[in-house]
Amino acid sequence: LLPAVNWVHVNSVARSPADGNLILSSRHQDWVIKIDYRDGAGDGHVVWRLGAGGDFAVQSADPDPWFSHQHNVHYVDGTTLVLFDNGNTRRASDPSAHSRGQVWTLDEQAMTATLVVNADLGSYAGLLGAAQRLSNGNYSFMLGANGPEPPVPPARTVEVTPDGTRVYDLAVNKVAYRSYRTRTLYEG
Repeated sequence: LLPAVNWVHVNSVARSPADGNLILSSRHQDWVIKIDYRDGAGDGHVVWRLGAGGDFAVQSADPDPWFSHQHNVHYVDGTTLVLFDNGNTRRASDPSAHSRGQVWTLDEQAMTATLVVNADLGSYAGLLGAAQRLSNGNYSFMLGANGPEPPVPPARTVEVTPDGTRVYDLAVNKVAYRSYRTRTLYEG
């Protein structure tokens, strides 16, 4: 038997609050794919593909704005996606490239994707990762491992302000698939 070929590798599925459709993070395709679900009434066709070679025109001053091998893609409101950009494709052409935390605003009528946060997280995680908008308006991104495969510790959680400034960095001597920040465990 041949070994299995993981050519899609979906690592997250999230619901669009605007229309009830689903978005899939297809890591090995470097795409976020919207599927016509409409809270169960859709027919399952592909609505659009976001990423290099996809259906959106990019609005960004970054010469290499598109994510690659991304994780934990989800909406934070009706038009805004947050994701962890592992950056494997950039890293292949630039060995000093770091993983990034990204926030994208989508205009599905004009088919434009505007990169509003593109935070350099200070190191590279070739696999694993998480993204989260915090209640204070900042973003938290988790690098689940250090370096390329195989995964090695530490995992790091980095908080950035909406302009991409790093304000918090926590390293844990473990590999982690996802992490989420909470305000407190002791609130009444």
